[in-house]
Amino acid sequence: MEKIRELITLLESGVEDYDTQMKVLQTERLKYIRLAMTDGFGTEEGDSKESWLLHLKQLEDSLTLRRNTIRQAIKEAAEDIQKEGSA
Repeated sequence: MEKIRELITLLESGVEDYDTQMKVLQTERLKYIRLAMTDGFGTEEGDSKESWLLHLKQLEDSLTLRRNTIRQAIKEAAEDIQKEGSA
């Protein structure tokens, strides 16, 4: 039962972090769309269109990594629980 409690705690924390990052990504996507519609991209590093695309890609990659980490934790916890149940 302790393993299940640990998994619940891990999932709650992971899902909260994931949701927070998803909101950031959505906000940044909206900013990008506004800049694209108004041709408001700058020419300096950090505010150019290419920099924005890289920034969005990094946020997406971070979310993918977080999601995969949560999935892996679930799989490992399930395996541990099954081992304990058959022991």
